[in-house]
Amino acid sequence: MLVSFEGIDGSGKTALSNLVCERLRGAGREVVHARERGVLATAAARRVRELTRDPRLLELSPRAELFLNLAREAQQLEEVVRPALARGALCVADRSLHSILALAIAGRGLPRAEVEAAVRAASGGTWPDLAVLVDVDPDLARLRKRVGKILEGRADEPGSRKGLAGHGLQVRIREHLAAEAAAAPEAWLRVANEGRSLEALADLVAEAIAARVDGRAPRRPRAAPPTARPRAHAAAQAEAGGLAERFEAALDALAAREPALAAHLLAGIPGRAAHARRVALAARCPAVVARALEGLSDPESHALRWALAGRVPADVAAGLGADASSEAMRLRAALLARAPGPAVAGLVAADGSEAWALRAEALERGGLEGVLRGLAGLGSERAWALRAEGVGQGLWDAVGRGLAGVDGARADAMRAALAAHDGLAALRGTVGVESGPARALRERLFPLAPKRVLRTLAGNAAPWTWPLRERALAATKEALDAVDGMDHPRAWALRAEGVARWPATAVSSLRHLAATARGREIVAAALRAAPASLPVLRNAHAALALAAHAAGPAPLPPAAVEASCTP
Repeated sequence: MLVSFEGIDGSGKTALSNLVCERLRGAGREVVHARERGVLATAAARRVRELTRDPRLLELSPRAELFLNLAREAQQLEEVVRPALARGALCVADRSLHSILALAIAGRGLPRAEVEAAVRAASGGTWPDLAVLVDVDPDLARLRKRVGKILEGRADEPGSRKGLAGHGLQVRIREHLAAEAAAAPEAWLRVANEGRSLEALADLVAEAIAARVDGRAPRRPRAAPPTARPRAHAAAQAEAGGLAERFEAALDALAAREPALAAHLLAGIPGRAAHARRVALAARCPAVVARALEGLSDPESHALRWALAGRVPADVAAGLGADASSEAMRLRAALLARAPGPAVAGLVAADGSEAWALRAEALERGGLEGVLRGLAGLGSERAWALRAEGVGQGLWDAVGRGLAGVDGARADAMRAALAAHDGLAALRGTVGVESGPARALRERLFPLAPKRVLRTLAGNAAPWTWPLRERALAATKEALDAVDGMDHPRAWALRAEGVARWPATAVSSLRHLAATARGREIVAAALRAAPASLPVLRNAHAALALAAHAAGPAPLPPAAVEASCTP
């Protein structure tokens, strides 16, 4: 029997499939996992996967991607799956032909008939007997994926090719898989990976699979209750105090099951309650907590950074963001010995002697890549000399990041040189730049990497930018990320139009505008559109908390700071 686990990125299908295999093996069954611990079993399949994930391959067409994915799956079927089935073993796949269909049809828009014909040929007649659809809110899945990268020390690695299309691709894939499961319930088991522990879910799925193998009727898991459900009245939904209570209750329940995700949901939220919860979670997931401090420069947040610096120095440095306060600079100096690159990567637009002294020490310690990232906004000769060194060493991405905010013919020429090697690196360098060549690069890459292009438009109100946002709104949430904090008629129109489809992002795009009358209308509309969504609840609470903090924060008493920051 072949069982596949399907679902969007971050749904938890990899972890769940491995737990299920452990339980089935513990019951005495022979189980072969074709992608144990997330690693494809065949070397050829692993090599092919590297190609399909490489974001630098911008020009790889949807059809070429489809055939590469089918080649990977055909190799797995030939080398692992069929031999296991032939000897009577239970075979488990983490993703299979169902996911290839979903990506090609719903994700890339290829004709269904053509895709199905190609998939049938690649399958060779072997198809999953049971597909387990691990379903989850796409916003929550995205956050889980980000947390996973932090925990694995890969937070700063580039994403995959799928990510270039934007978050909407995952939403479309989820909708496709849900429709397939509804159309053939006898061949699918749909489970929600929300509101309960992964271990409990693994028990239920393992029992259902065992029942299917033994010819018994499977006991299907019931849907888990929502973690939090805001009150229905719009005025209550937009009221900051009520949001805080509901978010904190939902977060505390989540912390018992997924402490790292709970810590991540606290990112950037000011106030005593959020700080106390970060402190409580710091011992269990220090890296996530350290990064969750980005944007916070109060004394208690800095004290927590100092408490974590010895354990996760690179993450503490990342959590400083672009903070150039005296306390942040003192902390950067202390972090240089263990994390030289990350310690200086946030020195954007910092051209003073202290910043350059830190850069010089980081260079001595081998931190060139971090130094290059921190050159954004700088047009001095020292900065240009370092960029030239970075180009010579092939550090395209770091050089590109360090070109953000730098205008002029010299910068345009370097971006053009980068584009010949890595288009995405050149694109990163267009943030905050309004030159003709920068605009042309964005427009050329928009069909290939809309998410990355839209991310470069945040705060940019030039007339030519609005059609790009408006074209992308139906397809992906990043159209709303590109209006973060903008009080512009077309930005408000995008939020109003997109809030039903992208409620969490419509709220997060408000920033300081959340406390305005129009901002509260967007918050209320988002909570109506997704009343059970924890990411929407979190973003609504965070937006109003930040707005209230900007109006006048209430810091902890100085005597309480040190005591409160001991993990």
